[in-house]
Amino acid sequence: MRTAVSQEKLKAVWSAQVGTYGPLVSWTITQRTQAQGLDVRIALLKFDHGELQALVSVHPGNQEVGGFFIRPVPSSSKPAPPALYVHPSDFRSTEISIGKAPFVLGATLTVPVGLGPFPGVVLVHGSGPQDRDETIGANKVFKDLAEGLASRGIEVLRYDKRTFVYGAKLGDSISVDDEVMVDAAAAVTALRARPEIDARHIFVIGHSMGALLAPEIGIRSAPVAGVVLLAPPGRPPWDIVLSQMRFLGASPKEIAEMEQKVARLKAGTLGSERLLGAPQSYWKDLAAHNGIGMAKKLGAPVLVLRGTRDYQIMEEDVAAWRKGLAGLPNVDTVILTGLNHLFIAGSGKPGPSEYDKPGHVDGSVIERLAEFIAPEKE
Repeated sequence: MRTAVSQEKLKAVWSAQVGTYGPLVSWTITQRTQAQGLDVRIALLKFDHGELQALVSVHPGNQEVGGFFIRPVPSSSKPAPPALYVHPSDFRSTEISIGKAPFVLGATLTVPVGLGPFPGVVLVHGSGPQDRDETIGANKVFKDLAEGLASRGIEVLRYDKRTFVYGAKLGDSISVDDEVMVDAAAAVTALRARPEIDARHIFVIGHSMGALLAPEIGIRSAPVAGVVLLAPPGRPPWDIVLSQMRFLGASPKEIAEMEQKVARLKAGTLGSERLLGAPQSYWKDLAAHNGIGMAKKLGAPVLVLRGTRDYQIMEEDVAAWRKGLAGLPNVDTVILTGLNHLFIAGSGKPGPSEYDKPGHVDGSVIERLAEFIAPEKE
């Protein structure tokens, strides 16, 4: 394993977990088994703000580590009851594919019952490898959005992210174009070609990182009828990383180390080091995408939504968008009380552990989106 994964990369992966979940509090081996001739140990890692599982495989003869993998703790909770805003008899789901070889992606169309033409929506994920449902912990943000909007006569296309399907093949040279932009534009093209779609009424809804990029996707896929920015970043990505670490109670040493690494990244001297598992080139590329500037050029309505319990995207992020788009027509910002980064209702101090509790995107979000996309249907 030492030859396949460098010490620096392992440190970067670990730093990413600490940045999200806070300091490690304790760990316990919960299971011992064997697979493919290797001894496998599964450990429960308890952090200040959540839990993860670590899987370590060891060669029984020489005790060399053959594999190391960190994953969310499988949820033992029952799924949340069906969302009241979803009416299964009002839509059907169809499996399609988007993109071109060698990166063809699976996708789901959620099509309202009826003849149409229907307004259409493409959903664009947040950061990291994401499936078409944007499964985060025990929740499926994009599935909720798709089925909620389809229940209101709006067709939705959601797709597996390239890094979710082909992550191992992409390597360190991946760009934001490769990760997001090319496939999002292909999704818009695929949706526009559907015979039941009103091609004049196609919208892009982006979440988190996808919200930052949604205006640029809209420009590349023009014409679009509007974009929705769900929890859009308004600060440089490394500032958001540090903000989250401070909020989650990372130690002064961990914060200082991250600040030093960020300083090297900004100076262009990070070299082969990684920030949260990604190389310097990726972070520089991401920071160069000016979402506010693109929204000014878009020439289409913009809706910005943020929940007050979102610790990942703060009020100052939304304030940057509000200031940057001031004076433009057809721009609306909505702050939703009690909702977190996944737009699920909760109470108390937010943190990543609550993502493991089954829930649904709040009905107020579906209402706001439907009013923006198809006011005549409301």
